[in-house]
Amino acid sequence: MARVTRTAWRLLLAEGRRWRRGRRIDGSIPRVVAVSPTMTCNYGCKGCYSRGRPTDNELSSGELSGLFGDAEELGVLAIVVTGGEPLLRDDLVAAFRRHGRLLFVLITNGSLVTSKVAADIVESGNVIPLVSIEGFSNDTDGRRRDGAHATAMVALGRFRDAGACFGFAAMNAAENTPHLATEEFIDRMANAGCALGFLTEYVPAGAAPKDDWLLSEESQNAFRKRVLDLRKRRRMVLVQFPHDEYGEDNRCTAAGRASLHIGSRGEIEPCPFVPISCDNIRRGGLLAACESRFMRSIRERPELLTRGRGACALFEHRAELRALADEHADARRTPPRGLPSAPSRRPPIPTHRPKHAEPRASNAPSHRPLTPRAAGLQRPKPPAQTP
Repeated sequence: MARVTRTAWRLLLAEGRRWRRGRRIDGSIPRVVAVSPTMTCNYGCKGCYSRGRPTDNELSSGELSGLFGDAEELGVLAIVVTGGEPLLRDDLVAAFRRHGRLLFVLITNGSLVTSKVAADIVESGNVIPLVSIEGFSNDTDGRRRDGAHATAMVALGRFRDAGACFGFAAMNAAENTPHLATEEFIDRMANAGCALGFLTEYVPAGAAPKDDWLLSEESQNAFRKRVLDLRKRRRMVLVQFPHDEYGEDNRCTAAGRASLHIGSRGEIEPCPFVPISCDNIRRGGLLAACESRFMRSIRERPELLTRGRGACALFEHRAELRALADEHADARRTPPRGLPSAPSRRPPIPTHRPKHAEPRASNAPSHRPLTPRAAGLQRPKPPAQTP
């Protein structure tokens, strides 16, 4: 109960910061930021959306810590850590501990979860690990590799023994959907100690998409019905994507509406399934993501965020997104992909508006980039020279 209370208080404070900072910037601060610290993985899962993406020029430890620090100051509530296999980075758990105002949701295949890693994650006090599993042994081993199911179950056991609040993450496709959201599978996850589960419908992204894995409309509706039924009867938090994200208006929350994605090379992307970008946090920090004109242009076109038959609206409209990205990249004369590693030029995040600062006129252009002077901040005086 104490852990739940601390987490709830942390999120409440973050939401207050997000509201206050959001009034000072020319953009939108998402509640959730997905971050891929690496695209490298020790598995070769079939149908993985991140296969084939660049694995070089990743964010350094300092850049990653700077990103998390920006998220804290802006009032981001949670960081979903994905990839690649995030735990291949040995600096990650220490970064979690340094940024205690954030809630981290770590998605891992479990292969690198030792008893010490589990204990360190619990000690951080702000991490909810989710172990990827595709159902039963045949489902998980068939998609991931031989022994992957047993490895995932061992990782769940280590998190349980360490006293973590943890869960599972599963991708439901045509083959394994009949096994997920069943009493038998949920019983097995509950007996392993899982407090929550993420169920994400397959999106045919990545280097080797599998169209035969797509769900029919009948299967989609039947699976949703089973999930809703289980929620009523089971003491486990079940989150289903895309349904729980899109809501009644059937609109995606990505592109900064409530979430966005930062790639392993700092790319600012609308979501993990759509690696299209013309901005980079190496040029402006997370504030640049919040004020991205590319993201704004997506939010201003609701049809791009409206889902059709698939599980991801932005993936369905990726051709239009590429055209928008090229348009904004041409305007900035910058390449629409990751930038080479360089010292970050991150503008200060505005924290207040002095009393003497005049409010911005209502007819002022909404796309004006934020500068310290526009935010009403004083440029600090240089320190006095000592003789």
